[in-house]
Amino acid sequence: MASDEPGPGQQYALQARKHIAALRRAKPDIIIEIRWCPAHKGIAGNEKADEWAKIAAEEPDTRGVEWLSYSDRLEARPMPLPRSLANLKREISEKKWAEACQWAGGRTSKKKHRMPGSQKPDGAVANSIKRIASRFYQLKTGHCLTGQYLNWTKRRPTPQCWWCRYRTQTRDHLVKECPEWKPQQKILWAEVKKETGRWKDRWKVRDLLADGRCSRAVLDFLSTTDVGGRVPGEEDDGVSAVSELEVREWMEEQGAGAEVPGAGGESPLFLPTPDFMASAGMA
Repeated sequence: MASDEPGPGQQYALQARKHIAALRRAKPDIIIEIRWCPAHKGIAGNEKADEWAKIAAEEPDTRGVEWLSYSDRLEARPMPLPRSLANLKREISEKKWAEACQWAGGRTSKKKHRMPGSQKPDGAVANSIKRIASRFYQLKTGHCLTGQYLNWTKRRPTPQCWWCRYRTQTRDHLVKECPEWKPQQKILWAEVKKETGRWKDRWKVRDLLADGRCSRAVLDFLSTTDVGGRVPGEEDDGVSAVSELEVREWMEEQGAGAEVPGAGGESPLFLPTPDFMASAGMA
């Protein structure tokens, strides 16, 4: 603690308490009430106090407002106006947000990705299952498992859709046209229209994924399809089909069940391969 002296605001509160105590000593029968006053509600006294506070903040020395010490006065050396810690933190956050938007905007195609208008995270996506949220953000940025992107990164020879053989598998194709997911698309766009009043022909995927009102519907669509999840028939280690969360849940179920006999009553070194991992080619 640097000092036990009252700050710029506290000293006026202490002076007010001293005046109240003096009044009560002079007039024991006096009734003094201190009430909270809501701001910006047209209350004359509060509006006047707010006006005086703004005037004092403009030029402290010329309006009779003291600095913390004599050496901090404007005549001695230049000093910024007093500001709260919350105000400084907010200014820093706003500058960081502006710099991040500028950095991302120069490195992302506007045709594929639209920058959010607010720095507040999307609650629906943040509270969803991690593997679904990951696919959501991959689709949002355009860096996702689509034929177009994989062809652009040289991981597939053509951008053809691997479900319906359409010539180019884009995000729009997957959420609007691909016959493999027609029932899920119908539910998705019904929910989007219910929330926004706009049908799919009035939406671009970049705008759909940037609109927080549509996030829940998109997450439900991803959870009931393999869009952005894996490439069928691709020879891999099954990582795209089996997540760490599924493995952890299976391990917990094994631990919560009957005890597996082992040497000396201990658990065996290897547990049997779960069915969903075997189907993914990880056995």
